[in-house]
Amino acid sequence: MRTPILILMSAIGVIGANSLLLSPVVTAVSDTLNATTAEVMRAASAYGLGVAGAALLLAPLGDRIGAGRLMRAALLLLAVGLGASAAAPDVWWLMAAQGLCGLAAGAALPSIYTLAMVIAPKGREARVLGYVLAGWTVSMVLGVSVSAWATDLVGWRAVYGTLTAVALLLCGAAARLRGADRPSGQATSPLTALRVPGIARGLLATALLMLGFYFSYFFTGAHITQVLGQSTTQAGLLPLFYGIGFGLAVLLDPLLDRLGLGRATPPVFLGVTANYLLLMVWADSYLLLLGLAVLWGIFQHLALNLVVARVTLLDPQQRGAIMGLFSTVTYLCVFAAPFFGAATYDAGWGLAGCFAVSALLSACAVLESLGLQRRKISPDGAPA
Repeated sequence: MRTPILILMSAIGVIGANSLLLSPVVTAVSDTLNATTAEVMRAASAYGLGVAGAALLLAPLGDRIGAGRLMRAALLLLAVGLGASAAAPDVWWLMAAQGLCGLAAGAALPSIYTLAMVIAPKGREARVLGYVLAGWTVSMVLGVSVSAWATDLVGWRAVYGTLTAVALLLCGAAARLRGADRPSGQATSPLTALRVPGIARGLLATALLMLGFYFSYFFTGAHITQVLGQSTTQAGLLPLFYGIGFGLAVLLDPLLDRLGLGRATPPVFLGVTANYLLLMVWADSYLLLLGLAVLWGIFQHLALNLVVARVTLLDPQQRGAIMGLFSTVTYLCVFAAPFFGAATYDAGWGLAGCFAVSALLSACAVLESLGLQRRKISPDGAPA
């Protein structure tokens, strides 16, 4: 059990590290490629679009050929994209390479979440999924902190080269998951997944959680450096503290198994809401922001665990297509949040205003989740 979990967690870690890597090393990349910061960051946009597109169109293949087989192919494609990024002679090459990485991530992430639920013993789904989700903590440490330090030491191309090697190693190690493939052989698609009972509300809960998070998270760095007058390094500590909280929440995941989705979801989302309100009140205190970022990571981990479990358990025969929709909604929120968040942040409300909107979105998720209690969802997620 430990080896498959470690493989899945590491796969999320390398995918997340790539998605977070450009931000801290953008200056070094732009200097090397003789491009502007904005041009380099377009590679991040290409990555996001690749993820959303692949999650919608490629993820359903996991239902037909097996999630494990799709994940191995996606990791191989990711290694190609990362290697191409390391060798990029100009910004256009980098954009194309990151678009390729996005396609790989969009196919891999739904497969990883699906496999986490498949390998989990009955009654321990939340615990196993929590361990796998801890890969995002690894990615935050690597993507925000270690990558910046390594870039100063050996250069950004070496960092991408290292990620390429890790992706190739994971591709080989993932062969040990062959027994967990369990393909349904069913031809699924986004349209068939959208007809699954409960999927609309599950995706609504996903959108409320993700939009609420990114609506505020994207503007924490600007607030800390421009409003609070701290350095870029100090701004980078907030995602690090958030990542620590996200990882520590693994210790609480067994509680979700004992309570079940119906009983656990409303109080967890209520905790997310309360945390946003506290962040809103103390947005102008750097030290309190760091402390509350740990709580933010804990509650976000628990909420994400519950939402992923909720949608994957709706129809085991269509998990690939369903998780494709989940990832598509997530990355559409990533795409939309900067535009809507900027309207709030730049209108004079600042980061406190962003946290207020995030709290409102989370409160809506609390109300939506009350229906789960009325449906009497059992601990394994199935209707009682």
